[in-house]
Amino acid sequence: MAIDVNDLKKLSPKVKVLLVCLLYVFLGYLYFMFYLQGAMERHGNLKAKLTGLQQQMTEKEKAVAQLDSYRREANALKESFALALMMLPNQKEIPDLLLAVTNAGRNSAVNFLVYEPKLPATTPPEVNPAAVKSAAPHPAAPAPKPADAKVQSPKPAEQEKFYEDLPIKVQLAGGFHNTVSFFEQVARLPRIVNIEDITMGDAKDVKGRGYVMKTSCTVKTYMFVDRK
Repeated sequence: MAIDVNDLKKLSPKVKVLLVCLLYVFLGYLYFMFYLQGAMERHGNLKAKLTGLQQQMTEKEKAVAQLDSYRREANALKESFALALMMLPNQKEIPDLLLAVTNAGRNSAVNFLVYEPKLPATTPPEVNPAAVKSAAPHPAAPAPKPADAKVQSPKPAEQEKFYEDLPIKVQLAGGFHNTVSFFEQVARLPRIVNIEDITMGDAKDVKGRGYVMKTSCTVKTYMFVDRK
């Protein structure tokens, strides 16, 4: 049965209000299903993408700020490295440096009992006879099969240093203050010089010189090596 406008007019006001409400609910449902739901999903996706882009931008800004700091640190390290190279004597300057150490002892009024500079020398490692004997193949032992042989990976080559140690074995005699003065003068040399393995003996009263003590140490400097 068809419903026309007259039938609608005959309805009570409450029914008319109910029909209008149902119509609005139906239209709202259609609006939500076909438009609002998709718009909300797109809005959520765009918001998540925006948050990700903002995080990336923040991280890149931090990286840019740290890059300037890293550049300043790298420049400072380069300057320190260049200064350290200037403080490393080369082979031609070694005699002058040795003379400066002896002059420091003379100015401090100490006597050198031992003064032995030792240039670095590369010596092969000592061979252990027991290890050689145990490593030698037994005459009755069968030769290993190729399948049983183990391939050892080569060891990585050690990085060559741009300097070599130059230790000077020193034994001197003098008063305590004279010995300390010698150490101070050596420390003030314009080159890198370290004093290691200090051993001081008991002081003895020497006629005409006061209390004299023997001191053994190693005065170590470093020679620059220009490796091509």
